[in-house]
Amino acid sequence: MRLTDRDKRIIENVYQLRFLTRDQIKKLEFEEGSMTACQRRLSLLYHNKYLSAVHKPILTGYGSSKRVYCLAKKGAALISHLYSEKEARQIKWSEKYNKVEPFFIEHALALNDVRIAFIKAALGSKEYDLFWYTESEVKSWKEKVDDPENSGKTLAITPDAFFYLIGKDKKAYYFLEVDRATESNRRWRDKIRGYVEYVKSGKYTARFKTEALRILTISTSEERMANLIKTTQSVENAYFFLFTTFDQIKGKNIIFQPIWKSTEEKAFTSLL
Repeated sequence: MRLTDRDKRIIENVYQLRFLTRDQIKKLEFEEGSMTACQRRLSLLYHNKYLSAVHKPILTGYGSSKRVYCLAKKGAALISHLYSEKEARQIKWSEKYNKVEPFFIEHALALNDVRIAFIKAALGSKEYDLFWYTESEVKSWKEKVDDPENSGKTLAITPDAFFYLIGKDKKAYYFLEVDRATESNRRWRDKIRGYVEYVKSGKYTARFKTEALRILTISTSEERMANLIKTTQSVENAYFFLFTTFDQIKGKNIIFQPIWKSTEEKAFTSLL
């Protein structure tokens, strides 16, 4: 096959986001095109071994599993060629990266739905640049704080992502939590306490050189969101949290439209 510029962008998107469905790739690169065109290019990239694939687990037990694209060895070689020598040395990929548990794939795809929404909103505005740190990058920082309620114990700071938006006269910083309704109220409260202590201790400002921070949570339903808000409100000084649902971010501008609810206001608000 003859690689187009769009093919190269698709390969890079898969490298950056690790697991992507056909629908997600269409949102990124074929928004004005047809699903047939998208599928044709993906088929070529797959059969020419630039992309590999795993299958999305079927949670209900009915229907056929869908292909989820990931990087293949030939695609990794292309990325090394496209990047500078310094960037190429930082590329960490092997075929074992594609062999993960179904739960991890579901989590990665949900997280990428959110990331793609931010990518599209930032590109559409032409006013803000988006800088994104992945879950593995955040975990490598190994940030933690002392637990004020349990002497000798600590609370880990492990958001699903950290990102910031930079405009001409504004910078906005965010931690992201993608909630799939798998955490208990107690565990969620501990997570909130950790964030509050992280800001209160000055460790956040020391690392990121800013006091600005919002912690965003995208959840599975209105009911689940209300439950998380109620639990968050039980923690003192937990005023910098915003919540929305996956349904709210579909077809809406995740940055500029009022789809976010705080712990202090009943009305929805926008991020910027």
